[in-house]
Amino acid sequence: MIRIARPTLRRFSALVLLAALTALLASAHASVRIIDWLELMPEEELSALQDIPEVDHLGMMETPDYSDSNPVLAMNGAEGRLPGYIVPLSITSDNKISEFFVVPYFGACIHVPPPPPNQIVYAKPETPIDMTEIWAAYWIYGTIEVKPTRNAVAQSFYVINVEKVEPWE
Repeated sequence: MIRIARPTLRRFSALVLLAALTALLASAHASVRIIDWLELMPEEELSALQDIPEVDHLGMMETPDYSDSNPVLAMNGAEGRLPGYIVPLSITSDNKISEFFVVPYFGACIHVPPPPPNQIVYAKPETPIDMTEIWAAYWIYGTIEVKPTRNAVAQSFYVINVEKVEPWE
């Protein structure tokens, strides 16, 4: 019979417990639904995306007419994580972001005409988030609501009730 010293047995038990916890957390993270940007756009509007002209950073671009744009009502209540870029709208005195848009590509809403309202998601977390790098992508976890929002920057058909924000990797 092989005898294992108690300290070794404790370490082994701790490692087994740590491995089980890691596996549990990994499976929980993997089971979170990824909300695809195309899910937020009605099928009949997808072809319009292909007809958008290339961004001309040197000239003046016409602001697209999105009056025929619509939300996907079935997305109301969708829970998951949305990949995207953060466009700060409101900053606190301690340099945290208290309101922002999530957009599908870098630069949207800043120096080019904004995407259609069904490709912009408004967020106002209960607790302001740390300042982000505008050129970096993030995962925004939460629940989507179909709730039109408009401000001086752009219009959105969706709001995400933010649970957490983490860098996209």
